[in-house]
Amino acid sequence: MATWQKQLKDISMALAVIGGLWMVAVVGIGDALNIITDPASVDAQTATDLGGIDFIDRVAVAGVVVTLVSSAGLGLISTGSGNPPFVNQVLRYYPLIIGFVALSAFSTEVFDTISGNRDWSSFSDVQNSYMLFLAGSLTSGVASLLMNRRN
Repeated sequence: MATWQKQLKDISMALAVIGGLWMVAVVGIGDALNIITDPASVDAQTATDLGGIDFIDRVAVAGVVVTLVSSAGLGLISTGSGNPPFVNQVLRYYPLIIGFVALSAFSTEVFDTISGNRDWSSFSDVQNSYMLFLAGSLTSGVASLLMNRRN
């Protein structure tokens, strides 16, 4: 039987994957990668939806990409002895890393999403999917910490 922490972690990560997939579907794979590598070439509407693109958006969208290619998403990459240690560390801890980004840079929006106070109709699909991804990642990261704590 799964613990409530594992269920919370798994469901939250599923929501993060859905949010990430939706965001990439709306902005397109090219713009998603451009957010990370070349923000100046991102479609004007996407940049407007994100309120401009700064360093923290680039890190968060890199988290979207890692989530989608990891075992939580499409399963294209996973931890393994053939990977450099850095890759394994990122894959092991990316929900916590993204959770920290969500908490430090988007706390108001993320907590509105988690608490049910987000007015989804007031925002674009890009903004809503971004917040769903960040809120799911934060919740999954917190749940994974709760799973690993010692009494």
